[in-house]
Amino acid sequence: MRKTAIFISLLFLFACNKGMWVTKNAYRPKHPKFSIPKEPFKANELINNHLLYVSTKKFVNYDGSVVIGYMGFYSDGRMIIDNTWEKEMSQTLNERNSFNTASSIGYYTTNGNTIKMEYFLPGDGGRYETREGIIKKDTIILIEKIPQPLRKEIRSDTLVKSSYPLQDN
Repeated sequence: MRKTAIFISLLFLFACNKGMWVTKNAYRPKHPKFSIPKEPFKANELINNHLLYVSTKKFVNYDGSVVIGYMGFYSDGRMIIDNTWEKEMSQTLNERNSFNTASSIGYYTTNGNTIKMEYFLPGDGGRYETREGIIKKDTIILIEKIPQPLRKEIRSDTLVKSSYPLQDN
């Protein structure tokens, strides 16, 4: 009876895992199911495809250390998303800033000054997240849509173009 319970638990654990670690930092979907690559990609001169965009939102850990997020957008519709400790920012942004080394990957498309992105995150065994935003000069304002009864759109984050390069690969 006990062996059966352990077997069922392990089976359930592995069946719920949608992704896998390909390196110590990079988490990828086992069977990618992105919906954005199915849409026609529209390049946009408002998006810089050579530099990373860093979030202005900072998360403070229980010990006072600060976590900062960043994204990078390739000219073919691929994107990366990752985060780092503020004190390690320069080192991390120069090492984990490519499609092969970033912790999460995804795809994006643009239409005028709007951007729609979908990426795969490691949480909960792996999950897809879709976000939308508005491109204004060197800034991307990410919007969160609050469903009924409020039906509001609020700014959830702001990404600012940095001087850190986005590596090709």
